[in-house]
Amino acid sequence: LQRDLGAMIAALPALYREVLVLRDIEEFTTPEAAAELGISVDAVKSRLHRARRLLREKLLDAGYWRS
Repeated sequence: LQRDLGAMIAALPALYREVLVLRDIEEFTTPEAAAELGISVDAVKSRLHRARRLLREKLLDAGYWRS
């Protein structure tokens, strides 16, 4: 799982991967991630939601969860 998850995160488009890594791995707050990326807090929230959804879909497709 760890190897597959790393590959799945790496395969995300950069704008989604960056925000996912900052928020979920580096544990930045939303305002900190927004400042780091030079985007609005709303953009961070939107991109993070999309990144998590894409990652969840990849995990489902790989058979890690049942829908």
